[in-house]
Amino acid sequence: MAPAFAKRMVKSTLGSLGFTLLDLSKNNDLRVFLPGHLKSVLEVLQVNCVIDVGANIGEYGLMLRRIGYQGRIISFEPVREVFDKLKETSAADDSWTTLNFACGSEESEKDINIFGLDVLSSLLPPSPQMSLIDPAGVGRTERVRVVRLDSIFDELIKGVPNPRVFLKTDAQGYDLEVIKGGGKRLAQVVGLQSEIAVQPLYVGVPDYLVFLAFCRELGFEPTGFFPIFHSPVSKQMIEFDAVLTRREAVC
Repeated sequence: MAPAFAKRMVKSTLGSLGFTLLDLSKNNDLRVFLPGHLKSVLEVLQVNCVIDVGANIGEYGLMLRRIGYQGRIISFEPVREVFDKLKETSAADDSWTTLNFACGSEESEKDINIFGLDVLSSLLPPSPQMSLIDPAGVGRTERVRVVRLDSIFDELIKGVPNPRVFLKTDAQGYDLEVIKGGGKRLAQVVGLQSEIAVQPLYVGVPDYLVFLAFCRELGFEPTGFFPIFHSPVSKQMIEFDAVLTRREAVC
């Protein structure tokens, strides 16, 4: 039996049993480690509404469904071409709403920088560090609408009994601005997940310690840190996902 075929067979068999095969020579895989943690957190917090900011084509929403989350999902994606793919992904799910906006701390219209890798698109300009990921840089820009979450929060949770909101941000360096835009409505958010930069890929990104300190001031403490990728040169961490919950959010 060819090694590649044997490996696929082993992975398939383990997958059907709820297990996976890991290559310990590689970095943590978010597809493996993060979903199980989220499943536990969402269940403990009794989350029934997930606000997904920076949804791209819907990978996060699909992952939530795979881990058994059945509540409302509201996904934001500002880039029109990507948003059209997101709508296709969510079309068959009646509890999944998609919105073609960016989120931030101010209501406005801004130009978003679009890269060859569309998951890197950001309202911020790239830093020199970006050359490690996408040497080509910004390919084009697109004018997008930016909204504050607190300005539409009532509409987002409308019809959800006793809303237990989890906010996920993957806004390519703009995550703290997204959270600030939640204003006083963050009091109804029981948990957060944010992509945080240690070595920023964009200009103007706050230091990761500042980010975590801000979340602590809001009453959130971390439950897990999940590396996204490391520098191929220094091996130092570039970005990680942080999951945080409100100190007294457990029902």
